[in-house]
Amino acid sequence: MVTTSFEEDEAGAFREIGDIPPAHYLLKLESFSLLSKNGVNKIKSKNFQAGEHQWQMVLFPRGNNGGKDEYVSIYLMLESTSSLPAGKGVNAFFKFFLFDQLRGKYLTVQGRVRRFDRVKYEWGFAKFICLQDLKEPTNGYLVNDTCLFGVEVIVTEPTSIGECLSVSEVAKTSGKYKWVVNQYSELGKERFSDEFAVGGYKWKLRLYPKGNLKHEGFSLSLFLERVDCGSATNGHEVKGEFTLELNDQFNKDHVERKATVWFGASNKNWGWANFIELKEVTEGKKGYIVEDRCIIEAELTVLCETSQRILNC
Repeated sequence: MVTTSFEEDEAGAFREIGDIPPAHYLLKLESFSLLSKNGVNKIKSKNFQAGEHQWQMVLFPRGNNGGKDEYVSIYLMLESTSSLPAGKGVNAFFKFFLFDQLRGKYLTVQGRVRRFDRVKYEWGFAKFICLQDLKEPTNGYLVNDTCLFGVEVIVTEPTSIGECLSVSEVAKTSGKYKWVVNQYSELGKERFSDEFAVGGYKWKLRLYPKGNLKHEGFSLSLFLERVDCGSATNGHEVKGEFTLELNDQFNKDHVERKATVWFGASNKNWGWANFIELKEVTEGKKGYIVEDRCIIEAELTVLCETSQRILNC
């Protein structure tokens, strides 16, 4: 790909050689050398459709300065401007093509997205290609006095809706929950606590007595989970500061972990897969399991929340 400098209104345009033909329109010009000689200084293609709009390709064989330039000028024109509501426009990305008849490839020139409306309905390149390059036999653009130009248009419709995201602080609400897990030795792979409410939201604890994922068989895993997160499209989130604690019923040497996390549809739970090693849980000198019972406590403070609403753009 070779970057090429253009006039100021063509900033950002660049050229490349490719194999893919234009998707929307192809204009073949025969007897090219006779066009300017006979006063044909401007050529308009027939209408073609792209993105539910009608367009035309406009070509100047010797430039758009009255046929006095040594360049071919080429433009894309929105023909269906009469159907546009007042003040409305069409945003479109377009690319022009020139066929290399010797190699079967296309020279393409493209720029950035442009807005077409009732006032400015035509965009393009005043210096698409100089006549010397066009006529150079080894380039393959003009063969038997015939050349082929093409255009491709991609309409980029503006979004009609949007959203507003805001973060609001709330009156800090704290709560504690004590979970007594009986018949610990008979627990399955995982166990959920009852639901409890803090800060106007519902929560529960999730316990993996023998560990979760890669920590299975090595650690006890423990998580705090928000119950009322809604669907994955719901962007409402709640920021919580929490502590999870496994009680030592003999020595009061409790094991605790702390974290501050945003809870939402994409992040419903948070905790530790390696909360404590299993060999410590079952160690006789520790009081983590007494009479086949363990005690887990959670303390949670809701700090703030986000809210989203739909905007009509």
